[in-house]
Amino acid sequence: MSNNMYDLIIIGSGPGGYEAIMTALRLKLNIAVVEKDKLGGNCLNRACIPTKYYRAGSHFIDKLKKAEKYGLDLEIKKISFKEAKLNKDQAIGFLRKSLSQLLKAKKTPVYKGTGKIVGKNQVEVIKENGSKETIEGRYILIATGSVPTSVGGIIPDGEYVITTEDFMERLEEIPETLCIVGGGVAGCEIGYIASTYGSKVTIIEIKDRLLPIPSISLEVSRNLKRVMNKKGINVRLNTYVKEYSVKSGKVVLTLSDGSEITADKVLLSVGRKPNTSDIDQIGIEKDERGFIKVNDYLQTNFDNIYACGDVVNSPMLAHVASYEARIAVKNMFMGKKEKRNYSVVPWAIFTAFEIAHVGLTEDEAREKGIQTVTGYYPYTYNEKAVDELEPEGFVRLVFEKNSKELIGATVVGIEASEIIHVMGYALKQKMAADQIHDFIYFHPSLSEIFLFATYDVSVGKLF
Repeated sequence: MSNNMYDLIIIGSGPGGYEAIMTALRLKLNIAVVEKDKLGGNCLNRACIPTKYYRAGSHFIDKLKKAEKYGLDLEIKKISFKEAKLNKDQAIGFLRKSLSQLLKAKKTPVYKGTGKIVGKNQVEVIKENGSKETIEGRYILIATGSVPTSVGGIIPDGEYVITTEDFMERLEEIPETLCIVGGGVAGCEIGYIASTYGSKVTIIEIKDRLLPIPSISLEVSRNLKRVMNKKGINVRLNTYVKEYSVKSGKVVLTLSDGSEITADKVLLSVGRKPNTSDIDQIGIEKDERGFIKVNDYLQTNFDNIYACGDVVNSPMLAHVASYEARIAVKNMFMGKKEKRNYSVVPWAIFTAFEIAHVGLTEDEAREKGIQTVTGYYPYTYNEKAVDELEPEGFVRLVFEKNSKELIGATVVGIEASEIIHVMGYALKQKMAADQIHDFIYFHPSLSEIFLFATYDVSVGKLF
């Protein structure tokens, strides 16, 4: 037992833990970090960042195919996923090292091992060799994230059946054929990457559309399926895997419709569950799915123990974890109590095209009994998108019918993940269609698409 009582012990160094570290260090607090694996957690090492690296590569490959439109006669001699992985590892290594150097400079100890809360102020660190050390803190933040779940008896083995984490961190070569079980966010993102890097991809989704998420409209799902099909990705909806076996180095899957598919690898992408199975022995309350129960201030049933990120039942997004961590640390040390609020959380998906969203969809608004009007504009007529040879996509803005106040926005197309912030800000400021319309946008820009998407609501319909 160390004599040293830390101000704060942070368990986990993913986006939540990282943000807590940054906030705490700026507040000149004496903190300790417990991390069982690599600094940066799942997001940096196995999810958000490597996905975007490979996605940027895929988008670049797609773009090179249009080079002759700019007067370039190019030939792609080879596409090497192995090379891409090497460079992706370097890029991530640099980011991880930066965090490590910051912690060293600030003399912040990183305890390598699995953290377990054994007392209201005590965390036991179980190291890889089995030895244990207990540290003490006034406050504790649980930021241990989530782990991939499996479904219907399909068990990842790291060789034939892999998880999204295996794909992002360990896969050296793209398989010739890849079968993805689950057409959600990760399935659609990896499906696009694998296909562009040369794999023959099949996506199997049990529901009736890709991205079967309430905050994604049917319009978006249909557009995505069309583009995926165009890229040669085989999308099988309303289908599930009945059984599978490994035969002479390949996976043979029998599907619910009686058909068979053979693939070199199967990627299981059916969601994640909170990493809380052995987090404590003091009775921190969890719900039936393993999420830690927290109040509006992110406190657990122990007033000095807080939780953030994928371990609590909120949107499983890296930036939500960061946001929650900022609130948790403020509530511990800054004397003002701030409640968590998810009404303006933008998110984006990087697949055959970018999809970004903030606020409510039309369907979600309808369910809440809100009457809506919408503004729409296709990328087809946006000059900047045309210049970039990226005319695929659209914007749909959702307004409350009487006040014309913005309540939701979807952007599909190039740079959607960047320009969605303009609408996030408009939503936070409760702007009406007129205010979005009357702003002077730079021309030509992608952002001016919002000017055109508000015309119908603000001025009147053209047709």
